[in-house]
Amino acid sequence: MSQLESRAGANLALRAFTPAAEWFVLKPWIGLLALLADWGLIGVAFACAAYWPHPLTYLLAALVIARSQLALAVIMHESAHGVLLRRQSANDRVGQWLAAGPLFLSLRTYRAGHLKHHRQPMLHDDPVVAVFGIGDYPLPRRRLALRLAADLCGAGYFISAFKLVRGDYRHCLPKVDKSPRQVLGEVLSMLVGNGLLLGLLAWSGHPWLYLGLWLLPAITLLPLMGRVRAILEHAGLPANADQSQNARSIVAPNWQTFVFGPHGIHYHIEHHLYVRIPFYHLRSAHRQLAARGLLPVENLYRGYIAVLRDVSRPAQDAAGD
Repeated sequence: MSQLESRAGANLALRAFTPAAEWFVLKPWIGLLALLADWGLIGVAFACAAYWPHPLTYLLAALVIARSQLALAVIMHESAHGVLLRRQSANDRVGQWLAAGPLFLSLRTYRAGHLKHHRQPMLHDDPVVAVFGIGDYPLPRRRLALRLAADLCGAGYFISAFKLVRGDYRHCLPKVDKSPRQVLGEVLSMLVGNGLLLGLLAWSGHPWLYLGLWLLPAITLLPLMGRVRAILEHAGLPANADQSQNARSIVAPNWQTFVFGPHGIHYHIEHHLYVRIPFYHLRSAHRQLAARGLLPVENLYRGYIAVLRDVSRPAQDAAGD
């Protein structure tokens, strides 16, 4: 499939649409500036927590850091699609060392599962369906609230880790062959990234901030934000060769997209239709596709709260099931 061809299945109108060539033009400096801004926000949050110690400061810093960790995961996502930098080796190196590694993630492992997700989203062996548990929506609001609460208290993180170790995702996660050198590079990116962060905080006299404002948000707030993002993207939608039908988009940036959909990932229909569009061109793609009436209006939202409402059922409705 060429990069100009959409994943539109039998949707003749979408198949006939010719996307603008500039949508696919890489501007690496924008991606690198976004990465720098993410780490800059993390640094500012740590500095504020160190200089103004107060429970409210710590809470705000944790929220900003968790949001920035999610943003780093989106940069890893860009690297997985090969649209962060032009040279593949540099694209992968930056994605692993400055985005995936500090989050204790492997870019290669993530790429294999994520590209499988793009081939046939929402099928039974879609890795996103399995890992984020979005295959049973809509569900009662009480169950949705319990899932979000489990993420917020850290239980969701450990449950997911236990399932991974037990092999529950073996049927859907592709096996990734890595050389010893590649494995060593991934481990080093995790140890060096986190070691530098801990070392800088210890040098400044605040080593405990690493535990309280980096690791703790990574196992509580980050899984919560990731689940909300995954729900917006696909929960409750059917498998369909026309991938405009099994994804959702938030139609304009706002505070909710800043928290849950950084770097344009909230334009998710557009991303699924044209996977080689860098995040900074997705808004233009959305505007042109929407102007032509090529996006399903029922899958367009103004915020994540409305999506959570639509993919859950009130107690009285759930009782009748």
